[in-house]
Amino acid sequence: MALFVRLSSKQRKKLFTKIKTKINSWEKFYPNYNISRAMFFNYLSGKYHIPLELFNSWKKIAEFKDNVNVIEKERYLKKEIKEILLDENLAEVIGVLNGDGHISKNRKEICVVGNKNEKEYSEYLQNLFHKKLQIDFHLFFYGSCFKLKGYSVKLTDFFTKNYGLPKGNKMGKLHIPYQILVNKEFLIRYIRGLFDTDGSFYIRRKKDPVIEISSADDRFLKEITKALFSLGFNVSKGVNRLFIYRKNDIIKFYNVIKPSNSKHLKKYQNTFK
Repeated sequence: MALFVRLSSKQRKKLFTKIKTKINSWEKFYPNYNISRAMFFNYLSGKYHIPLELFNSWKKIAEFKDNVNVIEKERYLKKEIKEILLDENLAEVIGVLNGDGHISKNRKEICVVGNKNEKEYSEYLQNLFHKKLQIDFHLFFYGSCFKLKGYSVKLTDFFTKNYGLPKGNKMGKLHIPYQILVNKEFLIRYIRGLFDTDGSFYIRRKKDPVIEISSADDRFLKEITKALFSLGFNVSKGVNRLFIYRKNDIIKFYNVIKPSNSKHLKKYQNTFK
């Protein structure tokens, strides 16, 4: 059994109104308490009672002094995350996270950010992350971006401890996990995730197609270059970018890596009709 606070609608409105005056936005508030967006708004709307421990933290912020009704009831058990085995899908997830992904240092957030025009790809990612990682990932669109995010202390620890993914700033900390590097099929899917988020396909000099993967982390870019060589691609490395120029290599790249992001696929298909 656990203790919860049952607020009247008037008390609930008073509590959250006072909190709102002290913070910038709800989106930056609730992650500090390791709860999902959906759960927070269930508390805010009164759909769920607020756990006493959580209420005690929030009432200090709001300087809330009303007498409240404390009740005892069974606490819903947290969903246990089963063992996540390394397979091609997880390799792709890790490639995405090493591309446009981010693992928060303090907020226990795992997220991927991209262009809002890539709606089809964002939905593909949501399905991939949800099925493989066993927690809900929520998709948001704002401004010119989409953001896919989920919250889990266990998952952030899983990625950092098992695969060396960095929390917070990624500069100088990225690398291809050894478990992926030594397995060709895993490496192919890892490159897919990385290219779909940090790569591009375009035409230079009005006729020559180019595949490009960019990264400000030079050591990481050298790892990617060697990995592509190991898969049989001819690669040229520049400053913060690597390139595949030969048409045969580009065709092979799309046949072997098989990018999932439709923006890359459409440009390739239009070029190689």
